This record gives sequence, C-alpha cells and structure tokens, in this order.
Amino acid sequence: MHAAADDLEDIGLHYSLTLRAWRERFLGRLDEVRGLGFDARFLRMWEFYLAYCEGGFRERYIGDVQMLMVKTGNCAAPYQRWPAHDQAAAGEVDN
Repeated sequence: MHAAADDLEDIGLHYSLTLRAWRERFLGRLDEVRGLGFDARFLRMWEFYLAYCEGGFRERYIGDVQMLMVKTGNCAAPYQRWPAHDQAAAGEVDN
C-alpha cells in the first residue's frame, strides 16, 4: 500500500483555545483536585504548564498539525475542513 499526504492543517491556534478552556476548568475545580490528594505545588505546576503551552501555541513558538493521509489512487470524496479553519487562517479567532 502506498500513501500520500492529501492535506496538512496547522491546528495550533485551535489548540491554544483548548488549552485555555482546560486551564479555566482546572482552576474552577481546585477544591475537587485538592480532594484527590494533589498539593499546592502540583496545582501551581499544572496551571503553569497549561498557561505556558497555551501561550506557546498562540504565539506559534510551538505547533501542532493534523495530516490527512490517503491511499495512492483513492477516489473517495474529498476532505473538507471545518469552517473554523478559515477563520483561524485569516486571524479571526479570538485569542
């Protein structure tokens, strides 16, 4: 079987928004996290990690891509991106 890259999408900006949402949820449930036995040091490190990664993806210091691979000669329906992709590419995503 032979494969070829059919599409490559930079999803870093989208991932920065995901990381922000994770951090907000984490901070909103600190009492529950403490109840699981995690100490203040862990809480600070995890918040820092999520914030650092969010900023890194937003500023494009780090990146993430999604690659679509197809069998060579595959005549399946073409891949269609999410509408949000065009907004992110145009810089319209709220960071």
